[in-house]
Amino acid sequence: MERLGRDRVAAVSGVLFVVGQYVAPELVYPEEQVGGVQFTFYVNYEDRLLTQAILFGVASVLFLVFLGGLRAFVARVEGQDSRLAPVVMAGGAVAVGLVLVQAALLVALTALRGNEVGVRAQGSVWAARALFYLEGALGDIVLFPFAAFLAAAAVVLLRTRVLPRWLGWAGVALGLLVGVLGAGLPAGLDIAPLDKAISLLALAWLQDWRSVLTGRQRRRRAGQTRPWIDCGRLPVPSAWLTK
Repeated sequence: MERLGRDRVAAVSGVLFVVGQYVAPELVYPEEQVGGVQFTFYVNYEDRLLTQAILFGVASVLFLVFLGGLRAFVARVEGQDSRLAPVVMAGGAVAVGLVLVQAALLVALTALRGNEVGVRAQGSVWAARALFYLEGALGDIVLFPFAAFLAAAAVVLLRTRVLPRWLGWAGVALGLLVGVLGAGLPAGLDIAPLDKAISLLALAWLQDWRSVLTGRQRRRRAGQTRPWIDCGRLPVPSAWLTK
Protein backbone atom coordinates (compact mmCIF):
# COMPACT_ATOMS: atom_id res chain seq x y z
CA MET A 1 0.00 0.00 0.00
CA GLU A 2 2.90 2.36 0.61
CA ARG A 3 4.84 1.72 -2.55
CA LEU A 4 4.73 4.51 -5.11
CA GLY A 5 3.00 2.31 -7.69
CA ARG A 6 0.21 1.37 -5.29
CA ASP A 7 -0.42 4.33 -3.05
CA ARG A 8 -1.42 6.55 -5.97
CA VAL A 9 -3.30 4.16 -8.22
CA ALA A 10 -6.55 4.67 -6.27
CA ALA A 11 -6.20 8.43 -6.64
CA VAL A 12 -5.63 8.16 -10.40
CA SER A 13 -8.57 5.78 -10.75
CA GLY A 14 -10.84 8.08 -8.76
CA VAL A 15 -9.79 11.18 -10.68
CA LEU A 16 -10.46 9.46 -14.02
CA PHE A 17 -13.87 8.33 -12.85
CA VAL A 18 -14.79 11.80 -11.60
CA VAL A 19 -13.59 13.43 -14.81
CA GLY A 20 -15.56 10.84 -16.78
CA GLN A 21 -18.74 11.84 -14.98
CA TYR A 22 -18.38 15.48 -16.01
CA VAL A 23 -16.78 15.16 -19.44
CA ALA A 24 -20.18 14.63 -21.09
CA PRO A 25 -23.66 15.98 -20.29
CA GLU A 26 -26.48 13.86 -18.90
CA LEU A 27 -28.05 11.49 -21.41
CA VAL A 28 -31.38 12.53 -22.91
CA TYR A 29 -34.37 10.31 -23.58
CA PRO A 30 -34.38 8.97 -27.16
CA GLU A 31 -37.33 10.37 -29.11
CA GLU A 32 -38.91 9.18 -32.34
CA GLN A 33 -38.58 12.41 -34.30
CA VAL A 34 -35.81 12.12 -36.88
CA GLY A 35 -33.43 15.06 -36.66
CA GLY A 36 -34.94 16.39 -33.43
CA VAL A 37 -32.90 18.06 -30.73
CA GLN A 38 -32.85 14.95 -28.55
CA PHE A 39 -32.32 12.68 -31.52
CA THR A 40 -29.15 14.44 -32.64
CA PHE A 41 -27.83 14.76 -29.08
CA TYR A 42 -25.94 11.48 -29.41
CA VAL A 43 -24.33 12.65 -32.63
CA ASN A 44 -23.40 16.13 -31.41
CA TYR A 45 -21.82 14.74 -28.24
CA GLU A 46 -20.52 11.46 -29.65
CA ASP A 47 -16.85 12.21 -28.97
CA ARG A 48 -17.50 13.26 -25.38
CA LEU A 49 -19.75 10.29 -24.68
CA LEU A 50 -17.17 7.84 -26.03
CA THR A 51 -14.46 9.60 -24.04
CA GLN A 52 -16.58 9.11 -20.94
CA ALA A 53 -16.87 5.39 -21.64
CA ILE A 54 -13.11 5.08 -22.16
CA LEU A 55 -12.34 6.94 -18.93
CA PHE A 56 -14.68 4.63 -17.04
CA GLY A 57 -12.91 1.63 -18.53
CA VAL A 58 -9.40 2.82 -17.67
CA ALA A 59 -10.50 3.87 -14.18
CA SER A 60 -12.01 0.41 -13.63
CA VAL A 61 -8.77 -1.34 -14.57
CA LEU A 62 -6.74 0.87 -12.22
CA PHE A 63 -9.26 0.36 -9.43
CA LEU A 64 -8.90 -3.41 -9.78
CA VAL A 65 -5.15 -3.04 -9.32
CA PHE A 66 -5.76 -1.00 -6.18
CA LEU A 67 -8.40 -3.46 -5.02
CA GLY A 68 -5.89 -6.30 -5.06
CA GLY A 69 -3.56 -4.36 -2.76
CA LEU A 70 -6.43 -3.30 -0.51
CA ARG A 71 -7.60 -6.90 -0.17
CA ALA A 72 -4.10 -7.95 0.91
CA PHE A 73 -4.00 -5.06 3.40
CA VAL A 74 -7.34 -6.00 4.95
CA ALA A 75 -6.41 -9.70 5.14
CA ARG A 76 -3.12 -8.82 6.82
CA VAL A 77 -4.60 -6.64 9.55
CA GLU A 78 -7.48 -9.06 10.21
CA GLY A 79 -5.13 -11.98 10.68
CA GLN A 80 -5.79 -15.64 9.93
CA ASP A 81 -9.55 -15.39 10.46
CA SER A 82 -10.11 -12.85 7.71
CA ARG A 83 -13.83 -12.49 7.00
CA LEU A 84 -14.13 -8.99 5.59
CA ALA A 85 -11.30 -9.16 3.06
CA PRO A 86 -13.43 -11.29 0.66
CA VAL A 87 -16.32 -8.84 1.09
CA VAL A 88 -14.06 -5.91 0.22
CA MET A 89 -12.77 -7.73 -2.85
CA ALA A 90 -16.17 -8.96 -4.02
CA GLY A 91 -17.94 -5.64 -3.45
CA GLY A 92 -15.30 -3.68 -5.33
CA ALA A 93 -15.08 -6.22 -8.17
CA VAL A 94 -18.86 -6.36 -8.68
CA ALA A 95 -19.04 -2.56 -8.70
CA VAL A 96 -16.27 -2.40 -11.31
CA GLY A 97 -18.04 -5.02 -13.44
CA LEU A 98 -21.28 -3.04 -13.42
CA VAL A 99 -19.45 0.16 -14.34
CA LEU A 100 -17.86 -1.61 -17.32
CA VAL A 101 -21.24 -2.90 -18.47
CA GLN A 102 -22.65 0.61 -18.09
CA ALA A 103 -19.81 1.97 -20.26
CA ALA A 104 -20.52 -0.71 -22.88
CA LEU A 105 -24.21 0.26 -22.97
CA LEU A 106 -23.24 3.89 -23.42
CA VAL A 107 -21.08 3.00 -26.42
CA ALA A 108 -23.87 0.89 -27.91
CA LEU A 109 -26.49 3.61 -27.39
CA THR A 110 -24.27 6.25 -28.98
CA ALA A 111 -23.56 4.04 -31.99
CA LEU A 112 -27.22 3.15 -32.45
CA ARG A 113 -28.39 6.76 -32.35
CA GLY A 114 -25.63 7.80 -34.73
CA ASN A 115 -26.60 5.14 -37.24
CA GLU A 116 -30.23 6.19 -37.11
CA VAL A 117 -29.37 9.80 -37.89
CA GLY A 118 -27.08 8.74 -40.70
CA VAL A 119 -29.71 6.71 -42.53
CA ARG A 120 -32.63 8.93 -41.51
CA ALA A 121 -34.45 5.93 -40.03
CA GLN A 122 -36.64 5.50 -36.98
CA GLY A 123 -36.77 1.73 -36.67
CA SER A 124 -34.48 1.38 -33.67
CA VAL A 125 -36.02 3.90 -31.32
CA TRP A 126 -37.32 1.24 -28.92
CA ALA A 127 -33.92 -0.42 -28.77
CA ALA A 128 -32.37 2.96 -28.01
CA ARG A 129 -34.85 3.53 -25.20
CA ALA A 130 -34.10 0.10 -23.75
CA LEU A 131 -30.37 0.87 -23.75
CA PHE A 132 -31.09 4.26 -22.20
CA TYR A 133 -33.01 2.74 -19.29
CA LEU A 134 -30.46 -0.05 -18.81
CA GLU A 135 -27.59 2.42 -18.65
CA GLY A 136 -29.37 4.46 -16.01
CA ALA A 137 -30.43 1.41 -14.00
CA LEU A 138 -26.88 0.07 -13.85
CA GLY A 139 -25.68 3.45 -12.62
CA ASP A 140 -28.12 3.11 -9.73
CA ILE A 141 -27.56 -0.57 -8.92
CA VAL A 142 -23.77 -0.18 -8.80
CA LEU A 143 -24.24 1.75 -5.56
CA PHE A 144 -25.20 -1.43 -3.68
CA PRO A 145 -21.92 -3.36 -4.10
CA PHE A 146 -19.99 -0.12 -3.73
CA ALA A 147 -21.71 0.48 -0.38
CA ALA A 148 -20.72 -3.04 0.71
CA PHE A 149 -17.12 -2.34 -0.32
CA LEU A 150 -16.96 0.91 1.68
CA ALA A 151 -18.71 -0.49 4.74
CA ALA A 152 -16.53 -3.62 4.91
CA ALA A 153 -13.32 -1.61 4.61
CA ALA A 154 -14.54 0.83 7.27
CA VAL A 155 -15.48 -1.93 9.71
CA VAL A 156 -11.96 -3.35 9.39
CA LEU A 157 -10.56 -0.01 10.52
CA LEU A 158 -12.89 0.12 13.52
CA ARG A 159 -12.24 -3.48 14.58
CA THR A 160 -8.46 -3.50 14.21
CA ARG A 161 -7.75 0.16 15.07
CA VAL A 162 -4.80 0.01 12.72
CA LEU A 163 -5.67 3.52 11.56
CA PRO A 164 -7.44 6.42 13.35
CA ARG A 165 -11.01 5.61 14.31
CA TRP A 166 -12.36 8.72 12.62
CA LEU A 167 -11.41 7.16 9.29
CA GLY A 168 -13.47 4.11 10.16
CA TRP A 169 -16.53 6.10 11.24
CA ALA A 170 -16.26 8.30 8.14
CA GLY A 171 -16.22 5.17 6.01
CA VAL A 172 -19.26 3.76 7.80
CA ALA A 173 -21.17 7.01 7.25
CA LEU A 174 -20.17 7.07 3.60
CA GLY A 175 -21.19 3.43 3.14
CA LEU A 176 -24.59 4.11 4.72
CA LEU A 177 -25.08 7.16 2.52
CA VAL A 178 -24.26 5.20 -0.62
CA GLY A 179 -26.60 2.41 0.47
CA VAL A 180 -29.46 4.86 1.05
CA LEU A 181 -28.88 6.42 -2.34
CA GLY A 182 -28.80 2.98 -3.93
CA ALA A 183 -32.24 2.25 -2.49
CA GLY A 184 -33.63 5.71 -3.21
CA LEU A 185 -32.61 6.16 -6.83
CA PRO A 186 -34.66 3.24 -8.25
CA ALA A 187 -37.58 4.47 -6.15
CA GLY A 188 -37.43 7.87 -7.85
CA LEU A 189 -35.52 9.83 -5.20
CA ASP A 190 -34.23 13.04 -6.79
CA ILE A 191 -30.64 13.46 -5.62
CA ALA A 192 -29.07 14.59 -8.88
CA PRO A 193 -26.31 16.78 -7.37
CA LEU A 194 -25.42 14.21 -4.71
CA ASP A 195 -25.04 11.11 -6.85
CA LYS A 196 -21.99 12.53 -8.62
CA ALA A 197 -20.54 13.74 -5.32
CA ILE A 198 -20.31 10.14 -4.10
CA SER A 199 -17.22 9.46 -6.20
CA LEU A 200 -15.58 12.62 -4.84
CA LEU A 201 -16.28 11.61 -1.24
CA ALA A 202 -15.02 8.08 -1.81
CA LEU A 203 -11.88 9.41 -3.47
CA ALA A 204 -11.22 11.73 -0.52
CA TRP A 205 -11.73 8.87 1.95
CA LEU A 206 -9.34 6.53 0.14
CA GLN A 207 -6.82 9.34 -0.12
CA ASP A 208 -6.99 9.78 3.65
CA TRP A 209 -6.04 6.10 3.99
CA ARG A 210 -2.99 6.67 1.83
CA SER A 211 -2.01 9.88 3.58
CA VAL A 212 -2.18 8.35 7.06
CA LEU A 213 -0.27 5.22 6.08
CA THR A 214 2.40 7.18 4.24
CA GLY A 215 2.71 9.72 7.04
CA ARG A 216 3.15 7.02 9.66
CA GLN A 217 5.80 5.31 7.61
CA ARG A 218 7.76 8.55 7.25
CA ARG A 219 7.52 9.35 10.97
CA ARG A 220 8.55 5.81 11.88
CA ARG A 221 11.64 6.10 9.73
CA ALA A 222 12.46 9.43 11.36
CA GLY A 223 12.06 7.91 14.84
CA GLN A 224 9.20 10.24 15.78
CA THR A 225 6.63 7.61 16.71
CA ARG A 226 6.38 4.86 19.29
CA PRO A 227 7.82 1.45 18.39
CA TRP A 228 6.06 -0.45 15.63
CA ILE A 229 6.41 -4.05 14.58
CA ASP A 230 6.90 -4.55 10.86
CA CYS A 231 4.01 -6.76 9.69
CA GLY A 232 4.86 -7.23 6.03
CA ARG A 233 5.03 -3.70 4.69
CA LEU A 234 2.36 -2.43 7.09
CA PRO A 235 3.38 -0.78 10.39
CA VAL A 236 1.18 -2.35 13.07
CA PRO A 237 1.19 -1.24 16.75
CA SER A 238 2.96 -3.75 18.96
CA ALA A 239 0.23 -3.36 21.59
CA TRP A 240 -2.38 -4.47 19.05
CA LEU A 241 -0.41 -7.56 18.13
CA THR A 242 -0.15 -8.65 21.76
CA LYS A 243 -3.89 -8.47 22.37
